[in-house]
This record gives sequence, C-alpha cells and structure tokens, in this order.
Amino acid sequence: MLTVDNGIRYLQSTGAKVTATRIAIMKSLENRNDHPSAERIFLELKPDYPTLSIATVYSTAQLLAKGSMLRILSIDEKKVYFDPKMTPHGHFMCKSCKHVFDIPVEFDIASSLTPIEGISSVEYAEIFYYGICSKCA
Repeated sequence: MLTVDNGIRYLQSTGAKVTATRIAIMKSLENRNDHPSAERIFLELKPDYPTLSIATVYSTAQLLAKGSMLRILSIDEKKVYFDPKMTPHGHFMCKSCKHVFDIPVEFDIASSLTPIEGISSVEYAEIFYYGICSKCA
C-alpha cells in the first residue's frame, strides 16, 4: 500500500533520492480513489513545485510500481494512469469521457487454471473493460 512513509522507506532502501518533489508525488497519490494520469499529477503539483518535470512524475511512478506500491495502468493507448490501490480489482474506461474507475472482478479463476507449458506461475492479472459510463450514456 502506498503511504508517504512506506514510499520514503522504499526509496531509501533502493538508494534512490528522496526529494521534495518525490514526496509531493507520493502525497498526491496516497489514499486516492481516482486514477490520475502522469499529466494530471504534473499539472496539480507544478504550481507549488516549479522545478517539477513530467519525467520526475514518470520515474517516481516507475520506482513505486517496482516496489509494489502503485500500479501503472496501460488502459489507454495514449497515456498511462496510476492506481495506488493494490488489492485485486478490474478497471473500466469510458470511451467517451475517458474516466477510469474500479470494478470488482473475480480473480479466483487464476488458481483453477490448468498449467500451461512454459508458465511456472502467474504474479498478477489486469482486467480492463471499455464502454460508455452511465454519465455519458
């Protein structure tokens, strides 16, 4: 789970720099229920952190994802979205407004899969649904 304290400890354990901008990015993502894009995080933080770059947002997200504190969703072919909620769930993207939200998904099926040649284990699964949300319908 992404908390600022966990994020700082993880960054320190990897030897990565713990900077004010990285802490701001983690604060921005902590306890968030939406799925902000890198651009959205950048625009939210830029007024208070004029030296922040979009590259810092991406690199910080990559580090946090590597530490299993953040998911980077490739649900859209044009941009990525961040999800700090690490419990198993799926995602829905409205093709009209591009809103991304969580949906419950039954992941127990993975434990009943017949072993496939060449696969030793499955670490995680991503399930994306696309359609029109009720607000856009």
